[in-house]
Amino acid sequence: MEDSRLKFIKFVDARRIHVLMASIFLLVFIPPFFSDFSNFNEAFIKVDFLIIVIISYLIIRKIKTSRYVGYVTLLLIVADAFLDMSVLNYLAQIGISYLIIHAFILVLKEAISLKGDTKNLILVSITGYMIIGLIGGFLAAGLEYIFPDSFYHTTGMALELYNFIYYSYVTMTTLGYGDIIPVSEKSQALALMLVISGQLFLSVIIGINIAKFIQKKMK
Repeated sequence: MEDSRLKFIKFVDARRIHVLMASIFLLVFIPPFFSDFSNFNEAFIKVDFLIIVIISYLIIRKIKTSRYVGYVTLLLIVADAFLDMSVLNYLAQIGISYLIIHAFILVLKEAISLKGDTKNLILVSITGYMIIGLIGGFLAAGLEYIFPDSFYHTTGMALELYNFIYYSYVTMTTLGYGDIIPVSEKSQALALMLVISGQLFLSVIIGINIAKFIQKKMK
């Protein structure tokens, strides 16, 4: 049994960035299709958060501080499943943000190294972009929680976490549909941060990918 568990951990660890990217994609694209089933939707999001935390933990587990953050975040997610307290949800989002940023930085360092595979760098690039959008959604939701009415939906609807994740991706890609509007100076500053970070990431990562491609051609 222990050997099987170790094999499974090694298997997942070898494909950790694939699983992380898939988990974020599922979190972004699946919830709207089950919006009529609120209980299922909430359970799905919490399970997806757990997977993201576990995968991030596998990447950063050798670093003591981040390992403890992983433990605390896992406990927060479990507690949030049983206790109806929004503060637990936002604290869990902070922990998840820290873990996936740290995990992404470690994987990106490995991908851009001389030994890094070009395919891995492309995969990491996509995952990194998805991470920026996800964390932007967490930040927007947290801002609305701390400073109510920082955002306004043109239909007047109440904004949930998924709405803020949607807003984050729309803003960072500079589409700006205008359905969710940052109405306070703090939310406007966050909007600017999302636009700048999204565009900067694309510029830098495209440059790195081109450099790796040229490096491979010269060998």
